[in-house]
Amino acid sequence: MIPLRARFIAGRHRDLVGRPLTSWRVGAGPLLPLFLGGVVLLVWLLLVLSPGEHLALTVGLTLVLALLMLGVYLFTIDARLVVCERGVIMGRLIPGLPLSPSYVIAGREIDPRTVAVVSSGATAARELGLPFFFFQFKTFPGAVGVGAVVFNGPWGADVHAQRELSHRRPTRKSLYIFSHRRSAVIADAVLHAIGRDGAIPPGFTPHNGLQPIAVTGRRDDAVRQIPGAWPAE
Repeated sequence: MIPLRARFIAGRHRDLVGRPLTSWRVGAGPLLPLFLGGVVLLVWLLLVLSPGEHLALTVGLTLVLALLMLGVYLFTIDARLVVCERGVIMGRLIPGLPLSPSYVIAGREIDPRTVAVVSSGATAARELGLPFFFFQFKTFPGAVGVGAVVFNGPWGADVHAQRELSHRRPTRKSLYIFSHRRSAVIADAVLHAIGRDGAIPPGFTPHNGLQPIAVTGRRDDAVRQIPGAWPAE
């Protein structure tokens, strides 16, 4: 399902990216829901074991807490990657959320040679010498076993949702990361969007066949393992 805000953003930038086709929520892995569920279970046990507590109050407080934890989970995984006809929209799509920009990137603004899949988004971020919560990175340190799509594009400040219509070029040291269990499928969809924008060179083959690249997290391995990475300075 395409979020309404993604449709609105794509409509404003139809000449850049076309209409939205597919949307994915960021993959948080199993640890986050287990932790939030554990909080609910712990509070329920404390209420049940507390002398003098009424059953109705225990059930009511547990339900309120469960709904609150569900809201926290949905907020956490709100970050999306929306593949459009000729580009992508990436970022949180809750309207008015501060300090969390959304990006509109045309296919020709992405270097297809850098579209790849890594074994862990958070580990790849550490390997690049940047924090996993960098604005252009949508990933989580607890996303165990969840791969990520990486690609090189323009600076995020140049392609935010209120951007100008003029095209930008991919910029060195400007990588985007998006964690999801179906990272290879997403990477393939991104490459098709680039192709529909006429930016796939003749004879092109995807990096590593879009098979996951095992990343170590060591800064010195970045250039060898992650396409588009830069050497340590």
